[in-house]
Amino acid sequence: MKAIRTIIVLAILAVAAFVAYKWYTAPEASNVTMHEAKITDVAPMLRLCSVEIYDDVPVKGTIGDRHMFARVALNGSISFDLDSVQMSESADTIAVTLPREIVDVYESTDAGAYQVIDTWFDSFLGSSNFTTAEENSIKSKVRDDYRKDIYKKGYVARARKEAVANLTSLLSGLTGKTVIVNDPTPDGTL
Repeated sequence: MKAIRTIIVLAILAVAAFVAYKWYTAPEASNVTMHEAKITDVAPMLRLCSVEIYDDVPVKGTIGDRHMFARVALNGSISFDLDSVQMSESADTIAVTLPREIVDVYESTDAGAYQVIDTWFDSFLGSSNFTTAEENSIKSKVRDDYRKDIYKKGYVARARKEAVANLTSLLSGLTGKTVIVNDPTPDGTL
């Protein structure tokens, strides 16, 4: 029993001595060699140039003599497909043309994101109930109208302005060159 303890203690001391030896004899970090950067792909930067939107929107819908009033929470995003970005390089300047924005609007999946407040029927007899397909067609129109409101409220113009600033600083930081980002449609294209 005493011999086993001695062997275990010696094994632990040997491992500790080996780790200490490797620690103190490890070579110092070598100097870093820098190479000139060349841009070959800007697709990974796609997420850097987007704006997220969350908004509660009133829903007023009519199908025939039936009417509905509800509220829906909408999520949206404004992003740019930088795979199709036009870029040219000359001497110490990089010229980039910002592509068309992609505006997505969809219904929130959070609990309670859609709530019917009231439904009614114009005549005395009849049902004011809506089918799921009818409600979905009303919500689809609300999403389409909200997409237009995103342009009217200036969200797209702000997203394009931020995308220009982000691309300029990112590309100039990566390359060390002067970057000029051209935005052909500062208010966006509906």
